[in-house]
Amino acid sequence: MKKQPLKNLFAAGLFAAMTTLAVSAHAWPMWESFKAANIDESYRVIDYSDERSITTSEGQSYAMFFALVADDRQTFDKLLEWTEKNLAGGDITKNLPSWLWGKNNQSWGIIDTNNATDSDLWIAYDLLEAARIWNAPEYAAKAHAMMELLKRDVRDIPHLGKVMLPGGRGFDHPTHVTLNPSYYPVFILRRMGLEDPYWNSVAEGTVRALVRTAPAGFSPDWAKIDKTGKLIAPEGDDYVLGSYNSIRVYLWTGMLSPEDPAYDILTRQFAPMVKLTERMNMPPEKVNVVTGAANQAGSPGFGACLLEMLNGTKTADFIRTVIASEPIIGENYYRSVLMLYGAGFDEGLYRFDRDGRLQISQAAQKLTLERAAADARAKKETLAKAEKDKEASAAAAEEIKDEQNDSADSPAKQSASAEAQAPAAAETAAQKPQPAESNNGGNAK
Repeated sequence: MKKQPLKNLFAAGLFAAMTTLAVSAHAWPMWESFKAANIDESYRVIDYSDERSITTSEGQSYAMFFALVADDRQTFDKLLEWTEKNLAGGDITKNLPSWLWGKNNQSWGIIDTNNATDSDLWIAYDLLEAARIWNAPEYAAKAHAMMELLKRDVRDIPHLGKVMLPGGRGFDHPTHVTLNPSYYPVFILRRMGLEDPYWNSVAEGTVRALVRTAPAGFSPDWAKIDKTGKLIAPEGDDYVLGSYNSIRVYLWTGMLSPEDPAYDILTRQFAPMVKLTERMNMPPEKVNVVTGAANQAGSPGFGACLLEMLNGTKTADFIRTVIASEPIIGENYYRSVLMLYGAGFDEGLYRFDRDGRLQISQAAQKLTLERAAADARAKKETLAKAEKDKEASAAAAEEIKDEQNDSADSPAKQSASAEAQAPAAAETAAQKPQPAESNNGGNAK
């Protein structure tokens, strides 16, 4: 077998070290798995369960949050760049992102130009906290501009207060507004209220809306509120059932700081859902918000959404076991992001304080110290190996030199050596990468 030159051996060792450092530069293995499964080289988050390989503004906003928790600024910036360029017309300070992008017939691009205010809130929040945590004011400027744009989607409903519509079009009707309760993490509104007191009143109206739309303790996927602030009686599956949308209501509730005034209000309101989950050992995939009748158990992602509200119970322990054995695959985009949120919070990687500020927890900080130590060990080991390889190569070169000096003493030996080397030279020439291959070192990806 042909020996690699020393410089190639050293380069390979250095590349291995860099790869090790890159992999260990983050404290969240589930996030690394999600990046590999659902984020492509252009940094768009892809939902492979849809044949159009769609990307939503929601997916981009969630991934930006995970990158923030993982102190993964490079990925954060690339996700923001793709979102702004492809969903916000190149300027997120002037245009809220379109919510849906993917393959449309034979072309790729925006499929629906309407915005989704849940992802808009998350992106604004991600930017505010990135500015604070990474000491980068340029993020805050973008966040403040988005917050101003979002005010266009707020409605002040008598006897309810200020609430946010799910998008800019299609949710404000002459007789009522349509709301999606899962769109409103209260801690995000608290954080925005630190920047602009306007959002404090939106937070208060949102808490009232969350309670009013779930009178039996089960949040619906969608709800209608008339222009006097009353809940319109549920009719049709979208309004009678709580399922893939509303499961996030319990996730955001469990993440609230216990010091938040809304924490006790909402945990009491949703106690029936917690009890139902304990009876089933997993949250239901669908629940009738009027009667409490449920169908089958939901996915591990659903379980992750109730983990914090179930904390200390046998059901929580069971759900943790299920999540631990669930692989992160591209077709399970939504399940995976729910697990990232719920399991990451349950593991203590992050918290939100009374005012909604993100706290990178001691558990994550401990992992950071551990990974730094592991990085140092890996670097030391790689450098030692490279030095050893260098010495071995030098010794081999000296041995070859000695052999060549010996053979120079005899013309017969020289002739035999030339004859023996001819086939080897031909083989080496045949193996040499062609120009087209040499761009990537002759290695197929």
